Amino acid sequence: MAKKGDLLFWLFGAYLILIGVLAFVNAFMHLDSAIPLWFSYIAVFLIGIGVITKNSDLIAIQANILFIPYIFWDIDFFYQLATGNTLWGITDYFFIIGWMNSLGNFITLEHIYIIPVALGFIYLLGMKRKDLWKFSFLEIAIIFLITFFFSSKDMNANCVFESCINFISLGSPYYQIFWFFSVFLMVFLANSLLVFLMKKANKLKKE
Repeated sequence: MAKKGDLLFWLFGAYLILIGVLAFVNAFMHLDSAIPLWFSYIAVFLIGIGVITKNSDLIAIQANILFIPYIFWDIDFFYQLATGNTLWGITDYFFIIGWMNSLGNFITLEHIYIIPVALGFIYLLGMKRKDLWKFSFLEIAIIFLITFFFSSKDMNANCVFESCINFISLGSPYYQIFWFFSVFLMVFLANSLLVFLMKKANKLKKE
């Protein structure tokens, strides 16, 4: 049983690491239209590392970052898939390029399954800390600063220059203040929900 369990961790972990590596490679190969600084690329790779090393904290830190933004992405995606019409404009790029006409689109499908996968492995491993939101926000702040100062505004990676949602329109520096406030709130709420779920499932380990 232990060997089968280990195989599960290795298979999922290796797959997620591969998706992360492909995302970075694809971004470097198409720097005119992509950039390797997106949170999703980094988080998927780190979740893969966390799965292989059985580090639930590392997985949870990334889940905190992705959880609520991915809900918005998934709603926008499935709405446009079902109706053929844009909703918030978040996933318009996916349908313009075409389902399987881009390696980037294949990679970005991880938005659909990465959160359930992450939650599943956190459940299997248990959660050790309640304050992982601090590390999530530190990671976000570092990536924000790198993205803001070392990437092009035209790329708008991680939506740091302007909103990726079509109904939010704020100029600098008000938008960046709003960005930090909303991201911090989303991370804190996601962490609180994760702690609640793990506690209800008796998977919150005592320190």
